[in-house]
Amino acid sequence: MTRTLKTFLSLSVGTFLLLFLINIALPALFLLLRVQSFEIGSDLFWIMRWNNTASGSSIQFNLWLLTLISLLIGLVGVMIKRR
Repeated sequence: MTRTLKTFLSLSVGTFLLLFLINIALPALFLLLRVQSFEIGSDLFWIMRWNNTASGSSIQFNLWLLTLISLLIGLVGVMIKRR
């Protein structure tokens, strides 16, 4: 059981950290490429919002949804490893 938990946590935390690093790197890339404002998802299930206007730019990530995605990836990884 402890190996399973260790695998689950390592996959989940690793995925979350990767998504967090993407969160840090995307604004610079979007500014460099002059990407217009957009939103991925809608209403409650949005993943990312990019706002690029003349007054400034900002990026927002839905951390609850990113955490849920990370946990699901960890769970799928544990289930695959068991087979």
